[in-house]
Amino acid sequence: MNLFNRAIGGAIILALLILITFLGRIPLAIGVMIFSYIALHEMKEALAKIGITLPMKLLYVTNTIIMLAAYVNNSDIYIASLVVSVIFMMMYIILKGHYSLYDGFATSFVLLYVSLLMSHILRIEDVNFVWLLYITAWGSDTFAYLVGSTIGKRKFESIKHISPNKTIEGSIGGIVGACILNSIFINEFGLGVKIYEVIIFTIIAAVLSQIGDLIASFIKRKTGVKDFGHIIPGHGGILDRFDSMLFIAPVLYLFSRL
Repeated sequence: MNLFNRAIGGAIILALLILITFLGRIPLAIGVMIFSYIALHEMKEALAKIGITLPMKLLYVTNTIIMLAAYVNNSDIYIASLVVSVIFMMMYIILKGHYSLYDGFATSFVLLYVSLLMSHILRIEDVNFVWLLYITAWGSDTFAYLVGSTIGKRKFESIKHISPNKTIEGSIGGIVGACILNSIFINEFGLGVKIYEVIIFTIIAAVLSQIGDLIASFIKRKTGVKDFGHIIPGHGGILDRFDSMLFIAPVLYLFSRL
């Protein structure tokens, strides 16, 4: 039943992402904004386990401002939205009085972790590049699992307290697998970039994908949650599916502007 639930949940989220991406930039933007609100809620629930309180109404407002600024894709407006949001958030927490210093730092972290990173998906004007986001994140994760579970022997000692099963072989396999998949995609659809540029991007992005996965695992271990949510049957929450993509998005945005 668990395997069935995972298959159904994976098919649902995959179909949804394919649909909103295929339909174009506006449906994708709406979908990403909805995902970001859910992700903020998931972070609130996780951090509440360790006594952290987030000003959610204000987070939703600042998240909306950042997402809209990202969609407009004017660098000055985007940077201004980030600066204003952080300053306004800090002043709100200070003036309210009942928030702790830890609440303030956590709020700033959540704003950057969710809103800043996820908003870069909306900054990508050519939606065709977004396919590289999915291919890199899930390709790297899939190949890392397959290689690590079959021939992986050397564990990462430095991160065994976060993810004890990750192996060096699996990590390399994930990077190589993502490079192969992205090369095939570019060979078929072009996007106006060269293969060597895609490979360089993919190596960087696949490493960031694995870092994103580690950071999410670290947060879950420290807050004592198994999954960030239960919205996707068998897969957890939005952050459980987007943790790798969050760190790829800014690099993909820069790559799309070459």
